[in-house]
Amino acid sequence: MDMGNRANRGDNGTTDERTDRGGGEEANEDMVVESRGLGRRVGIPLHGRVGTVHVLLTRHGGQSQTMTIHHDPSPLNIDESPEEEEEEEVEADDELEIDEEDDDDDNEADEIDNILTLQLVARLLGGSLMRRRVKNELNMCDQPEIITDPVEPLNPKTDLYQELKSFDSRMHIGPNIRNFSYGFDSASYIDKTSTSSRFLPRHCCLVGSYEARVFCGNYSKSGDVFISAGQSDKIDLYDTAGNKFKCYKSVGARDVGWSVLSTDFSPDQNWFIYSTWSPSIHLCNVYGEEERHYSLDLRPEAEEPFCAFISKFSGDNREILASANDGKLYLYDREKQDRILVIDAHQDDASAVTFADEGGILIYSGGDDGVCKVWDRRCLQERSPRPVGVFSGHKDGITYIDSKGDQRYLITNCKDQTIKLWDTRCFSNCEGIHESLKSTSQQGWDYRWQEVPRNVQKNKHTKLAGDVSVMTYTGHSVKNTLIRCHFSPYSTTGQKYIYTGCAKGQVVVYDVITAQMVAVLNSPDCFSCIRDVSWHPSQAGTLVASTWEGTIQMWTYDERDDYVKEFLHQKANYFNFW
Repeated sequence: MDMGNRANRGDNGTTDERTDRGGGEEANEDMVVESRGLGRRVGIPLHGRVGTVHVLLTRHGGQSQTMTIHHDPSPLNIDESPEEEEEEEVEADDELEIDEEDDDDDNEADEIDNILTLQLVARLLGGSLMRRRVKNELNMCDQPEIITDPVEPLNPKTDLYQELKSFDSRMHIGPNIRNFSYGFDSASYIDKTSTSSRFLPRHCCLVGSYEARVFCGNYSKSGDVFISAGQSDKIDLYDTAGNKFKCYKSVGARDVGWSVLSTDFSPDQNWFIYSTWSPSIHLCNVYGEEERHYSLDLRPEAEEPFCAFISKFSGDNREILASANDGKLYLYDREKQDRILVIDAHQDDASAVTFADEGGILIYSGGDDGVCKVWDRRCLQERSPRPVGVFSGHKDGITYIDSKGDQRYLITNCKDQTIKLWDTRCFSNCEGIHESLKSTSQQGWDYRWQEVPRNVQKNKHTKLAGDVSVMTYTGHSVKNTLIRCHFSPYSTTGQKYIYTGCAKGQVVVYDVITAQMVAVLNSPDCFSCIRDVSWHPSQAGTLVASTWEGTIQMWTYDERDDYVKEFLHQKANYFNFW
């Protein structure tokens, strides 16, 4: 995993990124920190960063003064006494010197704030080496030990576990600090995600309401626009700036039938598509007062009523992929304005489909036959389509598929009340496929209107023979409709979580590694099914749920929770790095 600013150091110990911010300009921007009572000299390595930090000191009684932390090319020898440090010239490339005259009037509260400040600076700006040095600095001053590094036990089962373990080891940064950067450049990827992955949505508010059920709701790639659709005859587009949902455009939906079943934004965010009980995918413009509305005919062969359960844009914006109730997958070319490929994929409804990544070469599909198939377009023949691999282990029909985006891992939601994580390097054998198909064919309940049978609830923790799934997640309810699940965003959480809608009116969030439920979002105003959920792609702790009560719920994180609350309780100021 790319760790951002920690890579590519030059010979002088500073990162090469200094010259990448435009015209070889030196990285000497300023950073502002608010603190109290910091009256000590501390050596803090910044891993090659160069710049100046201004610290605003707030004393008891309201008095304030500003302290400058400047880059010192020499290290602070923590093994020597303070008197020797002041006499000796220090030499190093990668430390900051904080120099401030001690105040004889500092009281005990100021000393506590000193320790808190050291702890937060250590955790925000560096790794384990720096934390050890700050610990030694505290011990020199006869201060109590306050810096801890809790370690969570992880099961090294697959490469995904190792990847997430490496990410998770940087999760323990102390208080949750919101939207910070170092001032020298934007914060590195790992610094941002390490902090924001702790932000789980907890507070709910309604941002939209309809008289009919809402089936679909998702953010655009940038998060600037949100689309909502359902059983009403209109599709609404919301401007989400500042988390204030403002409907700026409504598009009249065609051929709605039962409902709009799927929506998706194009990669350039200029178009969106939606599918209904119709042989066509509908294409509309996102911006502009003039409405442009096109019907893309998939030309199905079946004469019975036709619907596309899922429709997706390819990463290059040229193609549209759909799965339908005739068990087939359809690929539409936007330039040719025609269907270019049909794959006879499943024995029953093809209820789920997605591209493995932005390349569009691999396709994952799932159906009511209970199996998930992987298709490689480089060796795919329309007359006799054969998947390159099959995943079996589910006991009932699959409702949704989401890819991690690396051509390796994917998740499937299923009517057997489970989500499963799969690895494309481990496919099922014939015995496993047979067991899954057999189990699915024996299911006699209709998920659309019946309650989940007791035997299904009882057996959801047991594995079928030949089940090759990496992990199974249970605790949510799948009925009434094709409920969706997703990986959490890469940019803010490192895809550490899996989140899903629920027939009980909840949003359930699982930890990918432990399979434990880390959050259950349950609004007191919602008692019916939540079909679709969408996590903001770049804003930590913001998630939107679309309910069958006709409401759009926005779940957000409140900085007064958790560590920030504890931090304020100890009378230390809130840190803003900008």
